Amino acid sequence: MHFYQWLVPLIALFYIIRIVRQYIARKRLWSSMLIWLVFWVVISILAVIPDLVSTNMADLLGFASNINAVIFVALGFLYVFMFYLTATVEKLEKRVTETVRWLALENQRLKEEKETKENHPNEDPVRP
Repeated sequence: MHFYQWLVPLIALFYIIRIVRQYIARKRLWSSMLIWLVFWVVISILAVIPDLVSTNMADLLGFASNINAVIFVALGFLYVFMFYLTATVEKLEKRVTETVRWLALENQRLKEEKETKENHPNEDPVRP
């Protein structure tokens, strides 16, 4: 057994515990926790039995070389993850834009109310 085959699962265990604690403390969403748990479990499995996993992956996908299969699958996951992150960032940008617009309109409305009260201090806004 190589050095990395016991080191990687220990590192993964540390991060799995950390991720679960963050979820319990409500600092992480369930979907995010699930993604990271799957990631660390897969990394641990690849570290412990790399030849078996990569060979089966190559056979399943029809690659001649197991390293090509691992790289292909890793790139595929990276592209999916990048798509997920891009979609999330776009949603956040849209929310920020909507919030800034609402705040600007609300600020303008409050300024106009203040100016109206300053110009007509004796008028009661409730009574016409």
